Amino acid sequence: MKRIAALAILVGILMPLSANPTGQYYALSLSLFPYMTIPHYQDEIPMRTAAGTEVMVGALGYRFAVHDVSLEVGYLGTTASITHGFYRTRGFDSVKVALRWAYQMKENLSLFTALGTEINFYRNVDSAFASFSTAVGAEVQLAYNSSYRLSLIFPLTIHLRKEITAIQSAVGLRYQIFPTLRGGR
Repeated sequence: MKRIAALAILVGILMPLSANPTGQYYALSLSLFPYMTIPHYQDEIPMRTAAGTEVMVGALGYRFAVHDVSLEVGYLGTTASITHGFYRTRGFDSVKVALRWAYQMKENLSLFTALGTEINFYRNVDSAFASFSTAVGAEVQLAYNSSYRLSLIFPLTIHLRKEITAIQSAVGLRYQIFPTLRGGR
């Protein structure tokens, strides 16, 4: 809970620091990805592979001249890993909170980064664990007008957990709605 409060305070401090706000937005992102885990323990193979889906909702997003920032919440789900030998890692579901920042390099190309924390729940087991994540990626604008923007996103995310480090390379769609647009790009 302290991490969520810290992220909310950080967003509240960062938003007014930038000049020329062009408005608030709401966002919905959907991504599909391979989920590759590198264990911190002895395992038969150096990496296990699963698949996953992530849905993020941004209700606190603000656009500025060439960048935007948003606080987002979401769901991440992974399948069980591909079986190797007699071992298969369990799939899990996650609730995620992330702070996302994007910089528009060209009219249809943006780079973004995100920092997040997750509460993860293994399937079929009463066990929960925390993880932290950081992401970088590119966003290619597919369609845009004064009320919405549709983009193709390519995030590369690193998840840090006690027993593993996971790499998630995704492709997805991001839809933004601009209800209070006051000019801009």
